[in-house]
Amino acid sequence: MFSFFRKDKPEDLMAFLKEGQPEFASGPSYTLANAASESNEGGIEVQESGGGLVPEFEEAAVLYANGKVGEAAALLNRYLLDHPDNRDPLPWYMLFDLYEASNQPEPFEDAAVDFAVKFEHSPPTWAPRGQLKAASLPVPLMSFGEKFGNIERVKLQRFMQEAREAPFARMEVSKCPAPDEETAKIMFDCLAQLDKLRKPVELIGGGGFAVRLGAAQQGDRLSETGWLLWLSTLRLIGKEADFEEAAVGYAVAFEVSPPSYVPPLALPMRGGEAPGDARSSGSEQVFSLAGIIGPGSEIQLSQLARFAEERKQIDIDLAQVTRIDFAAVGLLLETLINLAQGDRVIQFIEGNEMVNTLLNIVGASQFAAVRGRTRV
Repeated sequence: MFSFFRKDKPEDLMAFLKEGQPEFASGPSYTLANAASESNEGGIEVQESGGGLVPEFEEAAVLYANGKVGEAAALLNRYLLDHPDNRDPLPWYMLFDLYEASNQPEPFEDAAVDFAVKFEHSPPTWAPRGQLKAASLPVPLMSFGEKFGNIERVKLQRFMQEAREAPFARMEVSKCPAPDEETAKIMFDCLAQLDKLRKPVELIGGGGFAVRLGAAQQGDRLSETGWLLWLSTLRLIGKEADFEEAAVGYAVAFEVSPPSYVPPLALPMRGGEAPGDARSSGSEQVFSLAGIIGPGSEIQLSQLARFAEERKQIDIDLAQVTRIDFAAVGLLLETLINLAQGDRVIQFIEGNEMVNTLLNIVGASQFAAVRGRTRV
């Protein structure tokens, strides 16, 4: 069982998350967006308490955030079996949304029958909006690590061939240190070719890699190609301000004109749409996130930050977000804390209950309202 406790101050919360511990702050008591009307119609009772969420709900959300879908589902089903008199619909909706996001229609229908019998109320209908499988598109992946030998050269050749036909390409640099001159040239040439092909690149672990390259530059261990790789990395993760600063340093170091920042190509998601698009909803502007928010989502979050610059009201649509990866919680909260400055009003809307529960237990509700999804 996980232990949860509150971190009231943003700086304390961020420091704690960066320690990589599996413990998070409990958010305020959860209330389903549609629960009030449902309780008057079909005998559904929303249970609130001053102590926050039921521990099993918290643990299920954390398991799901870690990609342990089966274990999260098993825990929720066990809770429902062990508490037959509980009238709280939250664990049911968590289970429904988990089944939808992981594309499991059969257990969804079984749960829907049990729900209808228990509450004497129409169950949710199968209406998946984003799915885990759809978020893992069949695109080529090239991993760079501590060494680059003959095996990696063969893999890179195959990767570039497959990238020509793929909608986008993935490069993982999570375990890659600041490379030597030869490897830096290979990596930079690879990115340049993908750029020439107009292929969006998902740079997994790009934030940490940029930090390592920056440290190498501070230690005077970065060649000109290494500088160019650093600039490319900052561009791909959407760090425009850091890019501009590094570009000036590059121009001074090599007596050339500084390169200009060009926003990275947006990664396609389900149906070919790009995440991070603002859409109009009446008089409101809504920013949409999509897919799994995890390592490699820096671009989406930097686009969100740019979207928020001139706005006081920020609605973040999570309808197409299947999961927030446990490893990305710190980055998401850091973005949210920065957005909350300047008396901005922020709310998450249309998120599935697994995502919303995680947002509440990690303390996101201290900075933004978390609204339940609209159900049909």
